[in-house]
Amino acid sequence: MSDLTYSYILRIFWALFLAIMVAAAFRVSWKLENGKKTMENARTDTTVWIDPVIFVVLLIMHLTLVLISYVRSNGFTYALSPLIDIFLFVSIYFTLLLLLLPVLRSHYTARTCATLWLIPVFLFYQPYMVSNITIELPYAVFYIPGNIMKLLFGIWLAGFLIILAVQVASHLSFSRELKSDSRPVEDPAVIHLWDRGMKKIRLNVPVKLRFSNRISTPLTVGMRKKHKITYLPEKEYTEEELKLIFSHELHHIQRNDTHTKFFLKFCNALGWPHPFVWLAVKRAEEDLELSCDEIVLKDADSERRRTYANLLLTTAGNSRGFTTCLSASAKTLKYRMKETVKGKQKRLGIGLLFLVMFLSCFTLGKIAFATDRMEMAEAMRVEKIEISRASLNDRTDKTADEEKPSEPTSAEIKDVNSLSDYLSGRQVEKMVYNYQPGSPIQEQEDLILYGEIESTDVTFSIFGEYMEIYPYGYTDHVLYHITEPLDWEYIRTLV
Repeated sequence: MSDLTYSYILRIFWALFLAIMVAAAFRVSWKLENGKKTMENARTDTTVWIDPVIFVVLLIMHLTLVLISYVRSNGFTYALSPLIDIFLFVSIYFTLLLLLLPVLRSHYTARTCATLWLIPVFLFYQPYMVSNITIELPYAVFYIPGNIMKLLFGIWLAGFLIILAVQVASHLSFSRELKSDSRPVEDPAVIHLWDRGMKKIRLNVPVKLRFSNRISTPLTVGMRKKHKITYLPEKEYTEEELKLIFSHELHHIQRNDTHTKFFLKFCNALGWPHPFVWLAVKRAEEDLELSCDEIVLKDADSERRRTYANLLLTTAGNSRGFTTCLSASAKTLKYRMKETVKGKQKRLGIGLLFLVMFLSCFTLGKIAFATDRMEMAEAMRVEKIEISRASLNDRTDKTADEEKPSEPTSAEIKDVNSLSDYLSGRQVEKMVYNYQPGSPIQEQEDLILYGEIESTDVTFSIFGEYMEIYPYGYTDHVLYHITEPLDWEYIRTLV
């Protein structure tokens, strides 16, 4: 088995593993919420497999690595590559999901739609492993001068940090305001309904219940399990209304949706230059609320649905920070009201989640960027290219009876001086691409040129539009994109 075949098998296995885990975790979560027996009935939360905060923690760790690598010659571009992949995936995936959302909402459950927004969490929860399964060259390479790339990165980083800081500060400020201007719920009847709601879904998280006159809609605050608080507006509710409110908020708590809100706001900051990301995050937050509407009204009759719809209308309001609320502003209520009253049966979408997760694993590394354009001699760290030895690996020869390429043949380049002159002056661009030495990528090319630079430890290989240079033997490597295609027919004449 060749290294290339092995790499493809590894990539497919990894994609299947993630897809199966997401589909299975979603099914278990759905069964737990609907009171069906599972092998995990001891669980009290219904988070789908991985806590969304893990994505945030890992990405911040990687961003820290990028900044630390700034002082290294090749470290910055190497560490920046996975970050570019994550930025591109989140921006493009959220945009596509935003465009397809009307169709998805009409055929699949709100819980399915809410889970689809979490695909980046599952894809990048081990970003180092995913980004290093590199088995093919990018489809497109875009050149950005090094100074401009660093400037763009600085602008993006500044915007990311400012937006994230504002979001965190707003959340902390809102939480303090609520806590300082609220009072505990002391009515035994209300507390009894709350406790009964917790027992019904087997939730054993200590959640406080308080009244506040700063809000017009019930909401839940708290990133840590032991510090969650559900706030109610200072108004009278009927017993039926309290049951509906508590069911909605308790399911948010059971799903750990405050963490999901934090993840979505983080993605908002991550993709802030892309206007569709802002709109996509708003739609994702709507899906969180719609999915709780869905579970609250499961098997509900028309009268209960009308009561719930009226409750949404009379308690409309805004929430701040990483909070979940019963009813958002009036702008988002139209669709929720329609869905609440209609109660249409929709598909669970386990197969859809499997397919989206599986395909997402093959989207990384399709686009790459190059920087620092220079001549080949400069890339090889010599004043003039003087090749001491070179060979050409050729797998394009076909046998008379076979249509498939034969085993590669290696031939020494006899006229190394002509080859040196041919390569001198050609321009290359340093790739910002997570390419590992020894990768089987080169196996996909029919022609590979290997060479050694005279009186140095520098070796190189050229394949297709790319050149890999080992400045110090095989202890370091740099990948370059060649700006103009080589004349391989001419190189063949030098053998």
